[in-house]
Amino acid sequence: MTDMPAAALSDSPECVHFVDDWDGILHETYGGDADRAVLDCARRLASDPAGEEAYAWTLGLVMMAAYIGRFSRKDVAAAALEALHATDRRLRDLPCAHRTHPYESDLDDRIDHFVDDLPLLTNGLTEDEDPDWEDDATKEQWLCPRDIAGYARVAVDIIAPGSVGGIPHRLPARDARRAEDLRSIVWDYPSAAVDPGQELSAYARNLVANPLGYHRAGLVVVLHAACWYAASGRIRDRGVLDTMVDALEAVLPGLGDASCAHGEGEHPEVGRDTAEQATVGIHLLSPGGRGVYRHWHREELETAPLEAWLCPAFLATIAREALDHLRTGRERLFGLRDTAHLDEVLVRPDGRLDVERLTHAVRFRCRDGQAAEDAGLWAARRFAAGPADPRERLVLLLVACWSVTSGEEPPPEAVRRDLRAILGGMRTAASAAETCPHGDVHPWDVLSELVGRRHFGFHEDPYGAHLNQLYAPGEYDTPERPFEPGAWGCPRHVARRVRLALRVLDGVG
Repeated sequence: MTDMPAAALSDSPECVHFVDDWDGILHETYGGDADRAVLDCARRLASDPAGEEAYAWTLGLVMMAAYIGRFSRKDVAAAALEALHATDRRLRDLPCAHRTHPYESDLDDRIDHFVDDLPLLTNGLTEDEDPDWEDDATKEQWLCPRDIAGYARVAVDIIAPGSVGGIPHRLPARDARRAEDLRSIVWDYPSAAVDPGQELSAYARNLVANPLGYHRAGLVVVLHAACWYAASGRIRDRGVLDTMVDALEAVLPGLGDASCAHGEGEHPEVGRDTAEQATVGIHLLSPGGRGVYRHWHREELETAPLEAWLCPAFLATIAREALDHLRTGRERLFGLRDTAHLDEVLVRPDGRLDVERLTHAVRFRCRDGQAAEDAGLWAARRFAAGPADPRERLVLLLVACWSVTSGEEPPPEAVRRDLRAILGGMRTAASAAETCPHGDVHPWDVLSELVGRRHFGFHEDPYGAHLNQLYAPGEYDTPERPFEPGAWGCPRHVARRVRLALRVLDGVG
């Protein structure tokens, strides 16, 4: 085949129909049997891999390649690959006079236009005569045998990444999805179908399995980008952090005390834009991705060269940083939380509570979440130790419950473990409190309703003001809407606070 066909696509009306099907498969909106559509296209191409309509069937398989590589049955993918390889063999070495071809450009910039452009290729009009033709390349370039062969290789590479050469570097489709999912994780808005713990564990396990392999650099960069999220408390499974720690511990011996010739400031800047860093890490996992990154670096001089990302000394530095962060976070989230130091802060020299400091820590958890967790846990532990003053016991218990219910998420395991044990011990007594003279008018419920109806300034704290005055009525002014101590200590009121806290700790509330 030295000359591409002049026959119009209108002579083969089934092709025009198929273009819409292929576009539906490309955009995952096709309602029919996609594998059947792929097989039909592949068989037509295989029956005449260098024929007059080879361009149509080849471009159709390009449009469906991402689906084929991800979802098709093995026999369907094999049929598509066989047809594409046949077309490539027959056409790639045929002579042409073109300096460039469309397949050499960024497919992502063009593929959405295939549905409109493919039917125009053989409609008998030149580019100048065709008002609907908007592509920079000529129709002759599109129909050139070498371009069709090139697109056949592009489709093969999408279906089976890295299995063919002679095409522009391209991030594999599966890695493009991984990059998108990873960005959603480090942005703290994981996609609905993404389990952050599973995703991060998978990267870590891959590094543990082969800490000296080709993927080392990409995986280290990915784990460093994600370590801040993993140690933030969003992940409740200690095993995820354990696996990430294991992976970084496994990779460091291979990096050793690596040195390099890079000067100060020549290594990539990391930690500030973790989503961009995660994207780079994914690109480092494949030859195609690395090729794309090299192109970025040529286009954007501010980016670090690929070699700087692969530098063992750089990788060792960020691996140690991520490891330190994960170890610290793991201990904070899952280790034994030490609150003994708060005795000096929250107990006055006379042995009484510094109740204002205690309630202030819980109130301002938005500024320091760990301080609020520690204050609540300290209150629960002091309550469990059994102070003699019943008023202090009541305030400590209410503060412990408040520290749980005031957060948007349950506390980490290091805090939840002790709180669950202490408050769980109150469940029996709480369940017995069914009736009381107060009806449904209990202090915390009334305050919650008040807070819901009225705006309080950032430094205003209705809950803290009431607890302070409850503990030390002689030291603090009577707050708005006061309650008798008996209402605060009402068994039914306390029981409700304990039950709500336990629901949160159990992941129910």
